[in-house]
Amino acid sequence: MALQTLQIQIPSARLQRVRVSALDEARELVTFLLENYIQELERKQLRQAYEVYSTSRTPQEVAEEAELMADFADADAEIDHPVTVAF
Repeated sequence: MALQTLQIQIPSARLQRVRVSALDEARELVTFLLENYIQELERKQLRQAYEVYSTSRTPQEVAEEAELMADFADADAEIDHPVTVAF
């Protein structure tokens, strides 16, 4: 994965007016936003990689996958419905 840099500039006058607790919250927000950004980049790369894989499959591989999906359709249907657990 190629590293990408994101730079955020905040005027020092604005930082001086902010309380320490607000700085902590701002750090948490920036961390949260950066983590989400990185996760979205990873998802995008995964989608692109799967698209390349998907378009390079042979018709036989596509048919085999469809057959496997059909074989497990009943088991998937059992898992897909919601289950209520009472305590």
